[in-house]
Amino acid sequence: MSKPLSIALLLPTLLIGCATEEADLAPVLDDTEGYMDREILVAIDGADDGVVQVSLQKDFQLQPLHTNERIGVARLEIPEGQRVKDVVALLGEDHRVQFAEPNYLVKGQGVSDDPYTGYQWNLDQINAWEAWDIADGSGTIVAVLDTGVSGGGPDGIDNVLQGYDFYYNDSDPSDRVGHGTFVASTIAQSTDNGKGVAGVAPGAAILPVKVLGDNGYGDVSAIANGITWATDEGADVINMSLGSAYGSQTEERACNYAYERGVVLVAASGNEYSSRVGYPAAFDTVIAVGATRYDGSRAGYSNTGSGMELMAPGGDLSKDQDGDGYADGILQETIENGSWTYTFYEGTSMATPHVAAAAALLKSAGVDDPEDIRAALAVTAWDRGASGYDTSYGYGVIDAEAALEYVSGGGSPDQKEPEPETETEPEPTSDTTDPVISGVSGFTEGNSFTLEWVTNEPATSNIEFEGYGVYGNETLTHEHTLRFNGRQGSTYTFKFISTDEAGNTAETDWYQISL
Repeated sequence: MSKPLSIALLLPTLLIGCATEEADLAPVLDDTEGYMDREILVAIDGADDGVVQVSLQKDFQLQPLHTNERIGVARLEIPEGQRVKDVVALLGEDHRVQFAEPNYLVKGQGVSDDPYTGYQWNLDQINAWEAWDIADGSGTIVAVLDTGVSGGGPDGIDNVLQGYDFYYNDSDPSDRVGHGTFVASTIAQSTDNGKGVAGVAPGAAILPVKVLGDNGYGDVSAIANGITWATDEGADVINMSLGSAYGSQTEERACNYAYERGVVLVAASGNEYSSRVGYPAAFDTVIAVGATRYDGSRAGYSNTGSGMELMAPGGDLSKDQDGDGYADGILQETIENGSWTYTFYEGTSMATPHVAAAAALLKSAGVDDPEDIRAALAVTAWDRGASGYDTSYGYGVIDAEAALEYVSGGGSPDQKEPEPETETEPEPTSDTTDPVISGVSGFTEGNSFTLEWVTNEPATSNIEFEGYGVYGNETLTHEHTLRFNGRQGSTYTFKFISTDEAGNTAETDWYQISL
């Protein structure tokens, strides 16, 4: 009997960085007009010395975000739970204020009028806005093999086809977990409808294929059946935001069946911070996808290794690098506990649908051969890490616009596809001193725990768990904080590991923490 497959983000008992794929944040306020949530722009009389602005901020509980001193306008954050237009109206009656207005969103070419797209930094990272001037995925079918897909949300997906449930073996592939709906929304959320958020390929049709149960687990048979059924139903792209450490010949054969019939297969590389890509992503016929953060660097949980092909935004709920007041997860509409909501998730599960959607854009632009689609995405990717191909970033972060322009301009993927670089020995370094780890601490809260430490020089943040392996990220910093979700009643044994830029590594003794 084969071991069960899990959603790509889920580990058997330990999840990293809010790793239930839900942010610990309240959903974005239901204030859906075309302006930034919780932000206002204010011009203040007599603001040259800052005294008036400070008094106004205190009276209305406003927080300063930025001031354009050249035009005398301050960008301010309003208290949580208040509505933008209510605060604007109150400030408009205050004698100290010249004017107050919402921080309206501005629509450029290819940009939707959905009000929460200001929080979708992931669309900027892959140049989705510009890509829509060339193609939007219309005429393509993307099968989502997951926990199911539910339609009918307030924002919604324009075209959800009749799917099938291969886990419970019935014709109702609805989603009771939210994971599959989130993935499908990332691909084809209704866009430019004046509501909520946008999807990467809004013109694509979604084919729901439920292969994971309501507990987030499935089996190889259900997945293989789902792949072949989706292929026969005319899927152009198959998205699999799921994975296992174990390769299955049945699953591989199903992938071969789809690929030989012109289907592009895309799967999550996994979130175990492992040096091995999970399955089915590791199969030759499948595009293995890793996850990036807001700054384009690899997310700490994202697997690496031979077979890694492309990167896409997966988010990092422990950071707010874009400074918008929310953790840098991927924002989408989904269903949770029977209710529709906008929420932030993170994981290679979230990165994978970006690549699947980009493949749908290329399909809709007339590129039919899966190899040509893979090559176009690879040759136009934003190179990260070591120059050329490497096992951490693959060919780099996808650029939807560049890939479409490449194929529209008659590029020849067969001629330009980059080849993996030969590994070279690192340059010798004169720095042979290990970093010093100090200030080690940890605390628990419910089923989560936080581990903190400092180093005397910039170094990576990693924790090795006995029985699970190493988790963390490669960002060089002095202060290190990692938060994990675990299981109540469990005890975890771990040690702290930090490596400096020169490759010198420091480790602590083993510690334990109980939930």
